[in-house]
Amino acid sequence: MSRFFCIVTYENRPQLPAPFAPVLMADQVGPGPELLRSQGPLSLRGGLLGLSAVSSAPEGDPGRFCRQVLRECQARGAAGVLADWESMQRSLLPLVRRLGQALRSAGLLLLLPECWGGAVEQACILIPSALSGGTLELRLKEAAERYGAERVALALQPMREDFLLPAPSGQGKALSRQELADLQARTHAPVYWSRELCARYFTYRDGRGVHFALFDDGDSLCRKLELADKLGIRRTVAPWEEISPWSSVLSGSSFVSGKG
Repeated sequence: MSRFFCIVTYENRPQLPAPFAPVLMADQVGPGPELLRSQGPLSLRGGLLGLSAVSSAPEGDPGRFCRQVLRECQARGAAGVLADWESMQRSLLPLVRRLGQALRSAGLLLLLPECWGGAVEQACILIPSALSGGTLELRLKEAAERYGAERVALALQPMREDFLLPAPSGQGKALSRQELADLQARTHAPVYWSRELCARYFTYRDGRGVHFALFDDGDSLCRKLELADKLGIRRTVAPWEEISPWSSVLSGSSFVSGKG
């Protein structure tokens, strides 16, 4: 089974190089509840079945929905389901728990955002790699201790943010790749390594004050994967569009190749 799952959209379905596996975010939970399948051919096989956000709580027996999901996983050769439900809705708990039980009985995965961690024992919990404070090692270690390392997956989120200091909210301005390159070219600021955040950074000053620019590159992403691997975390999920510039570097890491 792949260790590295890449989120792709129905509109943009690239042929992912091995060993990356796709997560096609194209299916939804409809009233009933029932699985609202994406239209069109199942051109992406393997990976995970992606379920997008639920606008309203489905009512009724979740058994039929679970059977539909299992059939869809079988049809696509999927290793399980990634449910992109960023808020823990109690009205969804019966369905999510039933789905987790059904998938586990079939030897399949259910991956959920961290907010579901304490409510669905069968799920693999996604822990974001992006931090603006604290340490990534402690963040992952605490998650592994709480859920068990086998129930934790790294949500690899490449960082590119500009923080105007002080930044008490921990929120910075998101930068595109081009904006980051332009900023570096304009400031000529030396780049440093943050062991705590497992990312690169530089500082600069403008008319508004002192800025702290935090960003990832291929090397920092590999180091995050190595840290997860060291803690026994064997799966990661990342948006393909964001990590594709470093796909060749990442594919050579021991985490992705499974040779660690």
